[in-house]
Amino acid sequence: MKPPTLTLSPATATAIAAHAEATYPDECVGLLLGRLEGADKLALEAFPVENRWSGQVQLGANDDPTSRRDRFYLDPRDYLRADRAATARGLEIVGCYHSHPDAPATPSERDRVGAQAIGGFTFAFVIQAVRQGRAAEVTSWLLVDAGARFEAEEVIIAGIQ
Repeated sequence: MKPPTLTLSPATATAIAAHAEATYPDECVGLLLGRLEGADKLALEAFPVENRWSGQVQLGANDDPTSRRDRFYLDPRDYLRADRAATARGLEIVGCYHSHPDAPATPSERDRVGAQAIGGFTFAFVIQAVRQGRAAEVTSWLLVDAGARFEAEEVIIAGIQ
């Protein structure tokens, strides 16, 4: 069985990068609208939403709970708006994305914990690295082993019909 892939249209990849650069040094967040083809995902549109993190949880004694530099909050109402937009276009939500300002495009433990409440086993968790305000690598991850860990999936940027 071939491993699953995420294909981003060039416009989607560009929109994710632009969103990440625009919100730097804070994290951005958004959803991916597209189609499932078996375990593969085709992301045709980025649906940017506001990072609504406002210090809901302090994670450590030296933690700034209001910092959006290393965390985001995806409001369920924004998810619903994206779902309605996808349905109106004959698409579905195939994943979400967020940025890692001045950090690698690998999931953190905070990302793993936050991912527990969203998506399913084929849901793409895309991370856009941003270094000194410029978009860098983009990666995609699947939450596996009942949410115990992330596994990388191949990202392809190509024209999609």
